[in-house]
Amino acid sequence: MLAVTFGGSAAARTQSARPETAAAVIALSRDGDTVVLAAGSYAGLRLRGRYFDPPITIDARKATLTGLMMNDASGVVFKGGEFRLPPPRYDERRSMTDYGTAARLQRVHRVRFEAPRFIGPGTEAEAPEPRFAEGFGLIVDQSSDVDVTDGEFRGLVAGVMMRRIEGFKVARNTFRYMRSDGIQVSESHHGSIEDNSCRLTRIRDNEHPDCIQLWSFPSSPPTADILIRRNSAEGYTQGIGMFNHVRYGVDDGGFDRIIIEENDIAISVPQGIAMNAARASIVRNNRVRTLSGAQHRASINIQGDILRCGNVVQPGAGKPGVKDKPC
Repeated sequence: MLAVTFGGSAAARTQSARPETAAAVIALSRDGDTVVLAAGSYAGLRLRGRYFDPPITIDARKATLTGLMMNDASGVVFKGGEFRLPPPRYDERRSMTDYGTAARLQRVHRVRFEAPRFIGPGTEAEAPEPRFAEGFGLIVDQSSDVDVTDGEFRGLVAGVMMRRIEGFKVARNTFRYMRSDGIQVSESHHGSIEDNSCRLTRIRDNEHPDCIQLWSFPSSPPTADILIRRNSAEGYTQGIGMFNHVRYGVDDGGFDRIIIEENDIAISVPQGIAMNAARASIVRNNRVRTLSGAQHRASINIQGDILRCGNVVQPGAGKPGVKDKPC
C-alpha cells in the first residue's frame, strides 16, 4: 500500500519495492520520498540523472545490494543495507580476475550512507586463504557533500575510496579483515574523518596498508582542510599516512591545513603517523604504541609547516619513547 504524508508544499510518499520493481519505483520517485526495499537481493541497481531536493531515502535495512552504481545524481540517503561485490570477471588484458566494487558513485552530490555494511569475500569465516579480501567497498569520484557514517567494512582490499571530493564526512565506521587501506582520500577538500577504527588487517601479496591515507596529485589543488580525529588503528597496518612524491620532477603538491588529533595508533610497523610537505597543519594529542614483537618502533614522522604538540610515542622495539611538549 502507498502511504502518503504531507510536508511543505508537496506530498512526500513512502513506497515499497521488490528486486524486480525497485528500478521503476526509484525512477518515479519525487523529492522527499522514501522507498522501502523488501528483503532480497538487488543486483546492478543504477541511479542516473536524478536530482532530489529534499533528498529521497532508500531504506535498505532488509536488502542486499550488489554492484550499486550512481552517476550524475544528487539528494539520496541510504539507510542500512548490505552491499556486496558483483560477480567476478576475468580481465584478459591484465590476465587476472576483477572482483569489482560494491558501490561506485561518480559526479554525485548530497549523498549519505547511514549504517551500511560493505562485505567482501575475505573474512576469516567466509573465504579460503587464496581469496582473502577481494574487491573494493565504496568508490566515490568527482562529487560533493558525501557522508558515510556508522558503517561496517569487512573482507575487502580497501573500504572507502574518495577522489576529487568537495565536502565529505567518514565517521564511526569499522574496518576489519582488510587487505590494504581502510580509508583513502585524494585530491579532496573540506572533510572530516572521525571515530573510525581499523583492526585485523592482513596483507596477502605486497600491500602497504594504511588505516587512513590521504594523497595529493599535480592534476588538482593540494588536498586541504581536513580534520582527522579520534580514529584508532591496531595491528599490521600503518596508521595515518600522508606521503608526498616527486615524479619526473613534478611534485604532488603536499597538503594544506590538515588537523590530526586525538588518534590512538597501536601497530607493528614504523609509520604511526606520517605527513610530508604540509603547510599550516597541526598534529596534536595523538598516542602511538608499538605492538609486542614488532621489529621497529611505531613513530610520528612529519615534515613541513606543522604545529606538533601533546603527542606521546611509547617505547617499543628496543627504542625509547618520545613525548612532545603540551599543547
